[in-house]
Amino acid sequence: MYDPNASTDYDPKQDGILHRLFTSCASDPRGSVHRAWGITLVFLVIYFVIAVTETINLQTYDGTIGLMIATVWAGLVHLGLGVLGTFVLKRFPTSFSVGFLLGVLVILANQNLLLFSAFMKYSFGNLRSNMAFAAIGLILCIVLVIMALMLVHFKEEVIVATPGSGDINMTTASAATNANNNTNDDSYLSYGDSTTRSAKAPP
Repeated sequence: MYDPNASTDYDPKQDGILHRLFTSCASDPRGSVHRAWGITLVFLVIYFVIAVTETINLQTYDGTIGLMIATVWAGLVHLGLGVLGTFVLKRFPTSFSVGFLLGVLVILANQNLLLFSAFMKYSFGNLRSNMAFAAIGLILCIVLVIMALMLVHFKEEVIVATPGSGDINMTTASAATNANNNTNDDSYLSYGDSTTRSAKAPP
């Protein structure tokens, strides 16, 4: 039965897959994102260590130059991701920086999936080291995807306004315009009062 007094507001975030997935984080979304990023940092450090080890093993067992470059590059990029993500989430969580971080997370998740496919069946070098590098790549791919989904779901709670943003500038300009209008009104009223007193004064 239709209730005319019922609220017609509908929030899609309350009825979606991401809402059900991150229900336990809804009470403290910003803190949950920071804790999830802390866990991600641990995996990034482990990935960097295994990437260095894999590079050494490939050089020792005459691995291809292309794969050695790939492991070095992957390790350095993930180390840079740790620095970038920490700076964005702790110091500069604007809409642009969080969006940029999201793009980097998606790109590196895709890269890790490709490296997993390349090293999983690679028969040259140390087979155990190849398997370890492939496994940590797949795990980190999943971790980065989850982190990206969490940022998408809680972006409104993570993003904060900063001095110099458009909203603050517009507010400042609006306040200055109102103050200017009030000053003009006061000047007009003062001029009107003085004109009236001059008209009433005896010659």
